[in-house]
Amino acid sequence: MSRHYQSLHDAAVLATEDLLDVRDLIGEICGAVAMGAIYGPSGTGKSFAVDEAVADRAEHDHVRTDFRARPTMRYVRQELGRLLGVAATSSAFDADWALKRALSERFRLVIIDEAQWLNRECFEYLRHLHDDPDTTFALLFVGGDGCYEVLRREPMLDSRLYAHHRFAPLTPATVVKAIPTYHPIYADADPAVLRLVDDTCGHGNFRSWARFTCHATRLCQRTGRTVCDEEIARNAFRTLGGGRGR
Repeated sequence: MSRHYQSLHDAAVLATEDLLDVRDLIGEICGAVAMGAIYGPSGTGKSFAVDEAVADRAEHDHVRTDFRARPTMRYVRQELGRLLGVAATSSAFDADWALKRALSERFRLVIIDEAQWLNRECFEYLRHLHDDPDTTFALLFVGGDGCYEVLRREPMLDSRLYAHHRFAPLTPATVVKAIPTYHPIYADADPAVLRLVDDTCGHGNFRSWARFTCHATRLCQRTGRTVCDEEIARNAFRTLGGGRGR
């Protein structure tokens, strides 16, 4: 089961269209042994949706990593080797050969999270491994909008994307409909309070809503309440720096 932000207790998994689309996309690229991309603003639930989509898959048929702070191709090569159990070597040629051999042993789904940090050279290297006639793996890039921009700029990469999906913040209407099932403190909440929270600090962003919920549940417990009302919301805003309590 995927972890909610700050391991938020009692939070539910919302079956949003994005989450369902990610499950379909992963199934499609695995079936086609192809490349795909999931991208969008930070905090909109991309990584969480991928976690949910692969939760029922056998652990040995997928590997996952993330790259931060603009990794070099050498680091990407070393990290893939670590994931696949390939012995480290100082020779790039030997490392590439070993990676290709490992990726040809059986099918895998390789998930690259935080892919917006990869440069063109790193993307091309991963494409090179995927294009090798002996390797058999699906490749999924997950990252911010910058991830897809790099892929689109390079015809060799863009033309190989079998499927892609863009995440966006929840609309206000979706927030009012979906958030009551997200956590018990919202089950009986006034829709006006939900709109207030979304306008002030939620902004249709799952991570922002989760952060607010952490503070709101603490305030509910402290005051013996079971529902997030306007007073709870405004005091949580004060804790978050988004408004004044009263």
